[in-house]
Amino acid sequence: MIQYMSTDFGNAGSRTHEYGLRAKQAVQNARAQIAELLNADKDEIIFTSGATESNNLGILGLADFAIESGKKHIISSQIEHKAVLEPLQMLEEKGFDITLVAPNNQGWVEPQEIKKYLRHDTLLVSLMHVNNETGVIQPISEIAELLESSDAVFHVDAAQGFGKEIEPLKNKRIDLMSISAHKVYGPKGIGALLTRKRDYDRLPLK
Repeated sequence: MIQYMSTDFGNAGSRTHEYGLRAKQAVQNARAQIAELLNADKDEIIFTSGATESNNLGILGLADFAIESGKKHIISSQIEHKAVLEPLQMLEEKGFDITLVAPNNQGWVEPQEIKKYLRHDTLLVSLMHVNNETGVIQPISEIAELLESSDAVFHVDAAQGFGKEIEPLKNKRIDLMSISAHKVYGPKGIGALLTRKRDYDRLPLK
């Protein structure tokens, strides 16, 4: 980071000078590296200010589509980070039906519990990869497999697991994924949201 703080500190959106061009190239390289790591295309990566903004964008960004389509049911868990629970509470106040699944006595969410609550009007399933307080790893791969027959959007808050347990996060059934740089010794104040396309179509995020 020292190079970009002290030498190549240009605005990547200003391409009329060499500083901006070098900064833009660095951003493009970073986007491509993250995409490769997650088995995604580089245009599926949106940079944000961190996992909190990614969570908010991924959840609240679907609200208009949910209202238009009549799909206003969301499944999440009781042990999510407040960056997920608070936007869910906002949607609940707007008439959304939120199901918060309880973990088992080992601290993880049973995949069959998710399946039990799936409905025809389920818009979104939002679950964390690794719990930020207990360190318990959630069965993301098993839940992704159960969602194969559902068109619900699958969002994973991967802030704690990204860069540590990467294989489950490459699953193509994960539509949205929130990550944060400072959890993997990157700079503070930056994160990303994976927005995986479906049949070459972008998710209806606003």
